[in-house]
Amino acid sequence: MMRSLRITLILTGKQLRVLSRMPGILLVIFVPGIVMYTVFTKIFEGPAGRPFKVAVVDSDDSTESRKLIEALEKSNVNVIRTANGNGRPLTENDARRGIRDNGKYRVALVIPQGFSRAPNVMSGDSHEGVQLIYDETQSMEADAVLGMIQMAAGRRLFQKFSALQQGLSLNRADEPSKDTPSMLIRVQKVGISIQRMKIAAKHTFLAGIVPMFLLFGAAGAARGMIEEIDSGEIARLRTAPISPANILGGQLLSMLLVAMLQCYSMYIFAWLLFGVAIWQITGGLFLMTLVTTMATTAFGMLLGAICRTTQQLDSIGTIVILAMSAIGGSMVPRWIMPEFMQTLGLFTINGWSYDGFIALIRNEGIGLHAWIQNDEIRGIWLPCVVLVLSAVACASLGSLLLGRRLRAGPA
Repeated sequence: MMRSLRITLILTGKQLRVLSRMPGILLVIFVPGIVMYTVFTKIFEGPAGRPFKVAVVDSDDSTESRKLIEALEKSNVNVIRTANGNGRPLTENDARRGIRDNGKYRVALVIPQGFSRAPNVMSGDSHEGVQLIYDETQSMEADAVLGMIQMAAGRRLFQKFSALQQGLSLNRADEPSKDTPSMLIRVQKVGISIQRMKIAAKHTFLAGIVPMFLLFGAAGAARGMIEEIDSGEIARLRTAPISPANILGGQLLSMLLVAMLQCYSMYIFAWLLFGVAIWQITGGLFLMTLVTTMATTAFGMLLGAICRTTQQLDSIGTIVILAMSAIGGSMVPRWIMPEFMQTLGLFTINGWSYDGFIALIRNEGIGLHAWIQNDEIRGIWLPCVVLVLSAVACASLGSLLLGRRLRAGPA
């Protein structure tokens, strides 16, 4: 029994000694957890620590509407009431344009005239109640703001009951109704829908999954390239009249084509099983997929050039891709993050790809009809340009480093 235990302990020590001599493996074991904990801690400081930005249109301009707005501000809501900071009060059209056209707001609250004259002020017992206008592609923030409105209403109602209990005089409009509804303020949710994509919320998976999926695929392709270099397969190609540029060009193009095929197999699967309307954004989807694939493939080549061994690639690639995916919106929607994290995400491929896909889903991109007519590419042109420039930079640096390694021959 003791002999068996001793042998087991010896073998355990041997495995630990082997691991201790492999820095790459140790990085994979310990660093990703630390990185992910740090990143997600900073990300989720967002909802609790930063105010929700809400455009407020107060058409009633009464004591009750002002008290509601004040209560929202106390609930960590950043209330925007003027257009472009010029002092002009926001109108409902301003709010809708801000949500639909440029994503300046994701949620707008419209308080109608007559709000303060309702039999139960805090129920908003008018024909329509208050309106909560929101971007349908990112409805979670609207739900959070809806909860804050009801919390604000609850505080106001509690104040009224407290005043009643203390014998303070209340006017008739302030008297709580006997049939107080479960929702203290009647809220009519109005989604800014995407005309071509009536189920736009189902399509937001593209924004997060595609770049992360492609980055891991590119890292796998880079691993295969390093194995070909180590096995001498590329060295044998060099004995023929083939330049390193031809070899690297063939590697890059094959990686690009395989990645595009992988994406479209996923798109078609999503269309067949989940009804994702890929044919309604055909042109924009192809363009965003192409530029994202170019950027991720080039980044994979750069990783393969920097890492000398597959162990190095596995460790560095895993850490870098997970961090980029978390910061860039592949794991958590970018709007949840605090401002500095959203800015940091623009230094990642995922961040620009996420913004481009969201713009496309929001009807700011192009469909097949617009592609044929060469209409203006609205909303996605900047992400496309940045991703292409990233692809050029990564491919150039990666090709330079790999070209030197291939010309130098075996180490």
